[in-house]
Amino acid sequence: MTTGHVIWQGPSLLDAAPIMAIALKASENTKTGNMVQTYILRQDMHPSEAVLTGADASICGSCSLRPIQGGACYVRVDRGPAVVYKTWRSGGYPLHNDPAVLGEGRMVRLGAYGDPMAVPARIWQALVSKAEGHTGYTHQWKNKSIALEQRRSIAKLCMASVDSEAEAEQAKKAGMRYFRVRMPDGEVGHREMVCPASDEAGKRLTCKACGVCNGTASGRESKASVVIVVHGQKARKFSTPALFPQG
Repeated sequence: MTTGHVIWQGPSLLDAAPIMAIALKASENTKTGNMVQTYILRQDMHPSEAVLTGADASICGSCSLRPIQGGACYVRVDRGPAVVYKTWRSGGYPLHNDPAVLGEGRMVRLGAYGDPMAVPARIWQALVSKAEGHTGYTHQWKNKSIALEQRRSIAKLCMASVDSEAEAEQAKKAGMRYFRVRMPDGEVGHREMVCPASDEAGKRLTCKACGVCNGTASGRESKASVVIVVHGQKARKFSTPALFPQG
């Protein structure tokens, strides 16, 4: 029985390398709950190789959390991404030309791995068009090498991923809601809320039940942004620079 589908394949909008977007029908992730999970992967190499060589820039762009930059990315590419890639290589994920069908009546997670900005916005718009709701995050919200219309479209669907208070201010000025990573002793600011799926919030809700991290697609510009304490195996590597480079 097919557990997922390729919903798009083509040149990355970040660097034109061959990538793909895969939607999995079900998930056992206890933090998110049972959502449609999407993975953005290189087609031409294993995720671990991409991370090791820096070729993951095709799916993650200039994100400062990438391992090759000594960052604190929480994703274990040897687990979920590697399994998805292996299944795809074995023919386990056929191409599906109507993403709306896969998302219909479901909660959808844009980018369980990889940045949604790497994939044409129309694919995500179709996937969530009949969905119950969605979540999504992008570190590439200020990457000016990407077409303005693409950035604007993704901004409606995704939270701006930010790693400092200064970046949060930039996101607000750009009209985006954001998801900010903070240190354990960091403060929660004005119009910020602690992620209810986080350890510090007692995991009182799953992402599926919460659904707050949906950008501005439903007129949420005035709603609170979300903060979370840095987590994962590489949390100790996290730092909060005043500002990251544009692009």
